[in-house]
Amino acid sequence: MTECEPFRRIDPDALESFVADVLREVGVVDEHASLLGRALVRADLRGIDSHGVARLETYVRKFEAGGFNPDPDIGAERIALAFARVDADDGPGQAAAVRAMDAAMDMARDAGVGTAVVENSNHFGTAAFYTQRAAEADFIGVSLTNVGPDVVPYGGTEALLGTNPISVAVPTNREFPITLDMATSVVAMGKIDHVAAVTGEEIPDHWAVDADGNPTTDPREVAALRPLGGPKGYGLAVIVDALCGLLSGARASPEIGPLYDEYDEPMRLGHFVTAIDVSAAMDPDDFRARIDEYVDSLKASPTADGVDEVLLPGEPEARRRRENERRGVPLSEGTHESLGRLADRYDRPLP
Repeated sequence: MTECEPFRRIDPDALESFVADVLREVGVVDEHASLLGRALVRADLRGIDSHGVARLETYVRKFEAGGFNPDPDIGAERIALAFARVDADDGPGQAAAVRAMDAAMDMARDAGVGTAVVENSNHFGTAAFYTQRAAEADFIGVSLTNVGPDVVPYGGTEALLGTNPISVAVPTNREFPITLDMATSVVAMGKIDHVAAVTGEEIPDHWAVDADGNPTTDPREVAALRPLGGPKGYGLAVIVDALCGLLSGARASPEIGPLYDEYDEPMRLGHFVTAIDVSAAMDPDDFRARIDEYVDSLKASPTADGVDEVLLPGEPEARRRRENERRGVPLSEGTHESLGRLADRYDRPLP
């Protein structure tokens, strides 16, 4: 570490191998261990460290206690021309969501569009991991997931909704696809936990509410988050719950098991993915050319005071990924210590 960088940088390939090795030590089969390593490190590369290797120790506890199935039989049943249902068998959400997106793309090659829902699943990390997988193959990808209750409904005081993220990725001729990846809450709970634990600073009063449902600026008093944009984020979260939890046959947000504390309990949440085959509408080269012309028009837009340039959705993350692939994955001291505990426990060398 240096004075100007209060974190450690680790080679991404070495870190991915370490994560996979640790997961194999707790019984996760090779295929899923490798996928989880790739998904977690990809999150860190893009700067989404709340969903990166900082989650590994929690995942390990879930696998060890039986909340996550380390060797699931993930079945995909095509129940209509362009619709499939995937049973995750309580396995890692990453494995089930990749299976679902691959099935959606296969169906889209036949029908122009394909949709898959996933039941009996668990935390799946960043939603963009799956939509970018589709975009890299010239599909427009959509992925949603519901999660446990951390968010109050608009006008309510009790946490009944998850942060229920939405991602859409669109292929381009640039180094990265246009990628929307957003929670339907104002902020992630992890960000508030970080503020409370690390800085103790006040938070904006529109982020969260206390136990009585009143806005609070004290991170230690936060009982629930507020929906993004008031009724708009609330409406989006409800739709995500309907598609991921109810349509799939999984649990709705209020019934989803916790990721933390009750490590022997599966979460039983759901996912919803869609793939649109660009070639069904037009030649993918023509589509990407049209997208690039559109992007050029956005980039040419005059900027507001203090703004250097107009960025695309997903562009800040793509720039961070480029830098971190070159310089190494930045890990906070707390995350490095967490990985060190796992390295000692399973006698694996920490990169």
